[in-house]
Amino acid sequence: MVFEEKLKQLIKSKYGKLSDLADKFNMNYSQLSQYVNGKKVSMDFLNKIIKEFPEADLNWLLRNDDILNESDTPYKAPLTNNQIIDKIEVLLSDLKDQMEDEK
Repeated sequence: MVFEEKLKQLIKSKYGKLSDLADKFNMNYSQLSQYVNGKKVSMDFLNKIIKEFPEADLNWLLRNDDILNESDTPYKAPLTNNQIIDKIEVLLSDLKDQMEDEK
């Protein structure tokens, strides 16, 4: 998979439309569209991507292969803060139950 395809996956994971990300970056929609369609990206744009998607593996994004993407599943955004809290609460509840069983 090439950079442009990975960039599209990344953007779709967080934004419904390219124009939403263009607005966020205060950039022209056509410039963003060119990046997504294969024009070489600027370092400024790459820095914005890294800041906007800190969970993204930069090596995965920049390599033209899937070596770092061991599964065939598309890029997935990490859990939201609320989802993380919900998972932690479940884990804590399970841990409390286990501790009570050991008494």
